[in-house]
Amino acid sequence: MRKWVEYAVENYKGKNSFGFQLAKDLKERQIERAIERYARGVQQKEVTAILDTSAFKSGKTGFLLTDRYLYSDKCKDDGPIGLTYLKSVSVKPENNSSCVVTFQDGSTREIDISVFLDVVDVLKLIIEQKEKYEAEEKEREETEEGTEEEPEPLEEMETPKTQREKNEDVQQGPLGITIEPELPKETGETTEAAELDKMGTSKELVKFSSLDEAESVLASDGSHNMETSEMAIEIVQIDELDEPEESEEARKMRWLADFIQSEELDWGDDTGAFQVSQLEKDWIDEIDGKTAKASDEQNLTEQGETEDEEDVQEEALFDELLKKAEVGEPEAMFQVAELSYEGNYTVKDQKLALRWYREAAKLEYVPAMLKMMRFYEKGEMVKQNLKLSMSWAKKAAATGEAEGKYALAEAYIYGGAGKQDVEEGLKILDEMADDGDEKALQKAEDIRQKVKRAKERFDAGIRQPSTASGNYEMGLYCQTGDGFYTYPKEAVQYFLKAAEKEHVHAQYQLALAYHTGEGTKKNEDECVKWLEKAAAKSHKEATELLKEIQEKQRIKREKTEFKNHLRQAEKGDAYAQAKVAELYLNGVGVKEDIQKGIEWYEKASETDEGYAARQLAKIYSEGRYVLKDDEKAAYWRMIGGVLDEL
Repeated sequence: MRKWVEYAVENYKGKNSFGFQLAKDLKERQIERAIERYARGVQQKEVTAILDTSAFKSGKTGFLLTDRYLYSDKCKDDGPIGLTYLKSVSVKPENNSSCVVTFQDGSTREIDISVFLDVVDVLKLIIEQKEKYEAEEKEREETEEGTEEEPEPLEEMETPKTQREKNEDVQQGPLGITIEPELPKETGETTEAAELDKMGTSKELVKFSSLDEAESVLASDGSHNMETSEMAIEIVQIDELDEPEESEEARKMRWLADFIQSEELDWGDDTGAFQVSQLEKDWIDEIDGKTAKASDEQNLTEQGETEDEEDVQEEALFDELLKKAEVGEPEAMFQVAELSYEGNYTVKDQKLALRWYREAAKLEYVPAMLKMMRFYEKGEMVKQNLKLSMSWAKKAAATGEAEGKYALAEAYIYGGAGKQDVEEGLKILDEMADDGDEKALQKAEDIRQKVKRAKERFDAGIRQPSTASGNYEMGLYCQTGDGFYTYPKEAVQYFLKAAEKEHVHAQYQLALAYHTGEGTKKNEDECVKWLEKAAAKSHKEATELLKEIQEKQRIKREKTEFKNHLRQAEKGDAYAQAKVAELYLNGVGVKEDIQKGIEWYEKASETDEGYAARQLAKIYSEGRYVLKDDEKAAYWRMIGGVLDEL
């Protein structure tokens, strides 16, 4: 896999200054920081390439590739993306800042890639190389299976050696001493002496601590005639014959060393693998615990000192970058925004980030313009506004930068910014292709092929159902479309047929169409009519939408009522003046305003309206709207009584 990953990094189409770099071209500290921040557990030698997205190329944020996994600071909580079983990767149509990877088992993962489409290019190339290799392997296997192998000639059987020949194989030691090769030990009770008798040779087994000792003894001892006697000499170390007793601690350490060097140990399962006793496990825990604790304390101290120094440097670099942004450098503005948005080198401050994104976008810095486009598209940090989203996409494309043109084309093709117009998107790609952009040419061809296939499938699926359920399903089919085009008018017709046959879900979908104007003209009365029918059948969404619409209608009626009463009150109508005062006090049709409510009651009381004066007396005596005031309450009670007598 590593060679495929390296090939992909060196040959992907979207290569730019922000793209992947091979590990051999990166600083060692840069790789260490990347591992520390979002690829814990990875060894430095395993790193194949990194796409560093940090402003100062420190490695703290970005994407890291090994020969088997893709790591990212965006998805470190969900774990790395496995490369071995990747099947496909695609950018999400409605959001260029994300991509979806699909695995061979059909499962998917979504990755936040921001503006770094290089990730998609590299993954696609890795998949392409893997599929190419697998195809070649399959072809090679098929070729080998079709080739008949010729049988190899039989080897001549080895003739058993005679005893003399065996004896000639015996090694000759120093001074002509015959050193017998070590004989294989057999199972059972056969001893070494019995083995020698079996060979028919009378030999003595003599043990010496070294060859020097053997030569000395044999030279001084005439009883061992080297010409007539044969002996088996075994050289052993004296310390092996008289080994001191091993201490408990030394045994623990020796056992642990043997354990670590073993490659086949297992803690014990049902497969018959090597079993480790509980006592030995305790030894490992005890020894490892002491070592790990000391190591951790040292690492924490060193790491703390290093990070403090780095934090000071990073703060200084951020301040320097901020100064450049404040004097109007768009790239610096964008980098400050990115750091503030992620909380790198500074406190996370998305309001500050939005400000700098906006400032850089105003200076026609394309990455910042595309950020503003996506913020308005998703409603992130700003109120969702698809018109403004499309506006930023058009402005980015107007700069002439390829990145901006691609963004606008995809916004049209997939309707991400609220307005889907496939032909307009293809037109932009065609213009880029005419200017020599091969990627745009290929993309336009791919889109046209997909549209063609989708349209054929959709047309083949159109039919005339007779049941309510059939009409409802066809309505959904037209509403969903073929992946590029939808058919809202046809969908409304199918929903209407099903709704008239009392299909509750069709009634709700029809109400939605009248509510949004999708496929038909907006009609609130028709919307409410069909919502009431669906709500009567306990349709949850229909009931909620009906309540929402009715509440808006109530507020609308109250606002209209207030405006009408205010118009008459300003003309001197005492009844209207008292009504306006009441509406102000209760916040009906207008924002609550106690002072204005009292003022309008006072105006009404001046025109011989006893009702207004008595309301003022009630207000001051109850203390509901203002503090209690018995004197004012008595005054207005008196005024109200006098006016009633006139």
